[in-house]
Amino acid sequence: MADTYSTEVNKLEKLRAAWLPAVEFLFGKAVADAKFDGFEVSGGIAKPGAVFKHPDEPYRYNIQMPARVFSNDVMLLADVIQEMVRGQYPVGFDGATTPALCEGVAVFGAITAIKQVFGEESVDSYLNALREQAFPYYDAFSYVAVLLAEDPEAIKKLREVQPFLYNVERADFDTAQINIDRKIKDILLLAFRA
Repeated sequence: MADTYSTEVNKLEKLRAAWLPAVEFLFGKAVADAKFDGFEVSGGIAKPGAVFKHPDEPYRYNIQMPARVFSNDVMLLADVIQEMVRGQYPVGFDGATTPALCEGVAVFGAITAIKQVFGEESVDSYLNALREQAFPYYDAFSYVAVLLAEDPEAIKKLREVQPFLYNVERADFDTAQINIDRKIKDILLLAFRA
């Protein structure tokens, strides 16, 4: 059992190391206070997520991954990438409400990685599954895709104005010189509800 756990964590670490440059290229570097402490694998959780254990270092975190994710390579990559993207602007020990923008960016990162590794057919399958089983994530992704189609650098520009993407406000789009329809901005800034 311990050998399996070590193998799983090692696989996760290798995925993170391989994909971190791509995540930083797409969305910018992590906020200065973010500190990633490693992965934990658990059979007792249903979905991956960041765990913040240090009140004195509020942006220091581990990523917990469900053990079941190792049975599907596409989902493994998607889950790792989504958590890595969220780690660029972690919600911290006290937590934060995330807007659709944050979750859409995380899914956009996952879709980009799936396309690179597994191809267009896997992307279509993943998007169909999202549409059917987790529509809020699909919806958030769709609006982020529109934003990035208009301006491929939009997320990096926003993060230069406000490094914690979940703190972005409507005026930050203007400051970052991102011209996007007001309705899209408003939808992106709505509190995300899964």
